[in-house]
Amino acid sequence: MGNEFTRRNLFKVTGAGIMMAPLLVKQALAQVPGQEDLEKVLFSGPGLAGGGQLEVRMVEKAEGSDPDVVEIARRMRPYDPESWYVEHKRMAEKNEELAARFETERGRETASEYYLRAVSFWRSALTYLPEKDPRTVPAYNRMKGNFDKAWKLVPPGFEKVEIPWEGKTLEGQFYPARAPQGKKAPVVFNFSGADGILIRGEGGAGQYRARGISYLDMDGPGQGGTLRLKNIYAAPDSERYGKAVLDYLVSRPDVDPNRIGIHGSSMGGYSAPRCVIGDKRFKACAVRSGAYSLQQDLYDYYPPIQERIRWLIGAKDLKDARAKMAEFTLEGRAQQIECPLLVGYSNDDRIMDPRGALKLYEKAVNAKRQMINGTGHSGLKFELRTFVADWFAKELGTA
Repeated sequence: MGNEFTRRNLFKVTGAGIMMAPLLVKQALAQVPGQEDLEKVLFSGPGLAGGGQLEVRMVEKAEGSDPDVVEIARRMRPYDPESWYVEHKRMAEKNEELAARFETERGRETASEYYLRAVSFWRSALTYLPEKDPRTVPAYNRMKGNFDKAWKLVPPGFEKVEIPWEGKTLEGQFYPARAPQGKKAPVVFNFSGADGILIRGEGGAGQYRARGISYLDMDGPGQGGTLRLKNIYAAPDSERYGKAVLDYLVSRPDVDPNRIGIHGSSMGGYSAPRCVIGDKRFKACAVRSGAYSLQQDLYDYYPPIQERIRWLIGAKDLKDARAKMAEFTLEGRAQQIECPLLVGYSNDDRIMDPRGALKLYEKAVNAKRQMINGTGHSGLKFELRTFVADWFAKELGTA
C-alpha cells in the first residue's frame, strides 16, 4: 500500500466489505483533528527512551465524573513519567486509607470497593515504570495487596487458577458463566497486550458471563506479575502459551471443549491469531487493534513503546529488540486461520498501525471474517462497547 494513505482515512468498512479511501498526504501522519501542527509538539522530546516521541497515553482528562481522576489531571505534568507515577501513587494511597477506615465505619462492601479503587490507581502508577526502577516490584506488590484485601472482604466472582508453563506457573482468574448448574459453557480466553496486568477488578468478564460465556484472564509471558516477579518473557510463537491454556480449559468439567474462543487486544491483536493458527481447538477469534507484523505495526509505528517491548521480550537493547520483533509476524501464516475472525481497529489509532489490521484481514482468506472500526487504542466507541461480546455469543452459540 505504501505510505500514501493516511492513518485516519485509511479505509471504511461497509456491509459489503472494505473500501479503501486513499488520500495523498505527507508521511508525518500522527495528528489530532483540528491541530495541524500538533506533531511538532508530540514528536519532540529529545532524550526520551524509545526514539524521542512523547508517550501519548500518559495523560488524564481534567473533566469527568470521578473527582480523583480530575484531581490527578489537574496536578499532573502531562507526558512526565515521574509526575504520572507520583500523582497516581498519591491517589492510590488516599483510597487505601479510606478503605481501611470504611472497614469499621461503613462495612465490608464499601471497603472492598475502595480497595479496588486503590488497585486501579496503583495499576496506573506502575504501568510506565521501567524494568530497573526500584519502585516497580514494591508498587506491584502494593497493588496486589489491595486486590487481595478487596476480595477477602467480599467473595470474588472468579476462581484463582494456575497453569503450568515450562517449569513455572502462570496465574489467572476464571469467571464462570451464568449458566445452569452442571452445564458445560463456552469460554473466551483473553490475551492482553504490552501493558497487560491481570489485577484489575473484574476486567471485561461481566459482559461475557451475562451472555452465558465463561471468561479466563491471565498474566501471560511478558505481562503483569509474570514479567515483573518471574522474568518470564513474551515469545513470537504465542501458540505454545495458547496450547497450555487450552489444555487447562478442556480439563475443566464446566467448559465445553468445542466452544472455546480467544480475544486479543493491542499486542494480543497479533498473539491471538497466532494462537488459533497453532491450535484448531480455538473456534473463534476476535481482536482489538489487529496486527500483522508487530515490528512494523507497533515497534516502528509507536517509538515510545520500544523500551517496554525490549523488556517484555527479554532483549538486551533496542537494536536487539527490533531484530527479535521481526519474528513476531503472521507472514505466511494468516491464511491458516480457519475459525471465524473479527478484526477490530481504529482508523485514527496512534499506537498501532491500522494498516496491519487490514493486512491481517486481507491475508486470512480461509476464515469467515469481518472488520470493525472504532475498537483500537483511540478509545472504544460507546455503541461498540458490547459488540465483541455479542459476536462471540453468536459464534459460540449462546446468542
